[in-house]
Amino acid sequence: MKFVLVKEFKLTLCLLLSSVVFCWAQNKDTYSGDLSNLTYDELYDIMVSDGDSLYIENAFSAYVKKAKNNYDTLEVARALRLNAYNLKLIEGIKSVDSSITIANSIMGIKKLDLDEFMAYAHYTKGALFYDNDKNYLAANEYIKSYNLARRCNNYDLSIIVLIFIADIKAVFGQEDEAILLQRKTRDYLDLNKTNIEQFENLELFWVEQMSRSFLFAMELDSANKYIRKGLDLSKKYNDKNFLNQFKTQSAKLDFYLNNFRRAKDTLERYNKKSNNLQSADDLFYLGMIEGELGNQDRKRDYFLTIDSLLRLRNYPLRDNCSEIYQFLLKDAVNDGNTGLADHYLKRVVYYDSLLLITQKNLREITLKKFDLPMQEEEKESLGNIISSKSKWLTWLYIMCGCMLIGLTAYFIKYKRTKNRLARLMGGSLTLEKTDVSKETKEQLDEETVAKVLQNLEIWEQRKGFLENSLTQQSLAKELNTNSSYLSKVINVHKSKNFASYLKDIRITYAINDLKENPKIVKTKSMIQIAEMYGFNSISVFTKCFKDKTGVTPGVFFKRILDDQWKKSS
Repeated sequence: MKFVLVKEFKLTLCLLLSSVVFCWAQNKDTYSGDLSNLTYDELYDIMVSDGDSLYIENAFSAYVKKAKNNYDTLEVARALRLNAYNLKLIEGIKSVDSSITIANSIMGIKKLDLDEFMAYAHYTKGALFYDNDKNYLAANEYIKSYNLARRCNNYDLSIIVLIFIADIKAVFGQEDEAILLQRKTRDYLDLNKTNIEQFENLELFWVEQMSRSFLFAMELDSANKYIRKGLDLSKKYNDKNFLNQFKTQSAKLDFYLNNFRRAKDTLERYNKKSNNLQSADDLFYLGMIEGELGNQDRKRDYFLTIDSLLRLRNYPLRDNCSEIYQFLLKDAVNDGNTGLADHYLKRVVYYDSLLLITQKNLREITLKKFDLPMQEEEKESLGNIISSKSKWLTWLYIMCGCMLIGLTAYFIKYKRTKNRLARLMGGSLTLEKTDVSKETKEQLDEETVAKVLQNLEIWEQRKGFLENSLTQQSLAKELNTNSSYLSKVINVHKSKNFASYLKDIRITYAINDLKENPKIVKTKSMIQIAEMYGFNSISVFTKCFKDKTGVTPGVFFKRILDDQWKKSS
């Protein structure tokens, strides 16, 4: 029987896309009467649907009975594998392992048929691990599935598992590698287009994951490019599920671009309120948006909702968990609730530890079992091309030229970064100043302006800008003026709006302070350092730092540590 992946792919795709609804599920009213009269394909449709659990269980029993009556051991194994989707993790893994044992025991089975079955078996195990947030275990199974799928030329399955592997890499700190792998996957997708049964689905899935990888890497222009492409393709293919997903992605992009109101409206419209973790990511962004808008109570409510969802699943590792509990911990401390603060502190420590373990295991698995073998395969393939046909030497010259260009570009970037770091380390950084025209100054009352500027200078000297919850309204009240007048004074005399002024003074102070106190870099995490200087999120701190200096905080921290090491040696 030719094995069809379309519905099974969509079933596992739901594990990844939080806004997708099971619109493709088989309606149990389609069939009536004795299930034993159905074909394997019809029973398969039921088993990968989201129908009634008893109905699916009956379909499984009918599938096994039919296979045994036909003395078809491979179909018995296949039924066990499919049934794993409808079981809890431990039972599901046992079911797949039983199917593997049965398939391996079949005498006379063709090598390609066995390889294809095993490719799907490991794919199913990967999907089960992924759904239960066992991410490095999922990656391990996906890698096995990919190697087997390649052997039997199953292009659809090869592409699906490559996309999942890249997504796991992007989520756990390997963003650049994820983007590179997604590019290779796209090449593979285009190269084998005529052999791929579900090209439209896979193209949409690939574009969605590419935009997601760029968001993780904070390459916002590229993320925007692929989100726009995804929206166009979703409309072209009339896929409402992916259309909603790309609109949700655009809202997250708007958040990073500080378009908070638009991001909030979009997320509230497309977030599917549910009692599972698939909505947690959207809830996190909604909470962050409320925080940026000054609604700390609503931010807390969103984060508490995520906490309750995590508790139901025994606190699995999800993206942004540490940042969520850092906020809840700080909130509990401010309220004087020591019991709750202790609880959230344990969650922070737990997630920091779990993240480090996951990243370490994932790095070891992907490096040894996927990255290095793929590099060796690429080298071997390149060697065969060069040795078999001399004309392909031209490509070698082209590659050398590209490498030279790349090295030149890298050298230029390196020199620029080095010069920027030298300027940063050379002396005390000062706020940017711009001359204000006489005409503009005359629009404000000089005496009032002088008093506001004097109070503002005192506020700067006592480092009031380090307060995380600071708003324009609270600062105006502290300086004995109103928000509107304060905004005008800052616009005229600081030549920037309030938000830009606040970010600029925080980053300027952070750079000077870290140079004077390098031990901070050694002893504190990135989120702790960001919060020290008034930022509530790593992403905003990183973006503001790079906009100000041209380098990321990580590069600057490394330079500080290198200088400290040189002084001590």
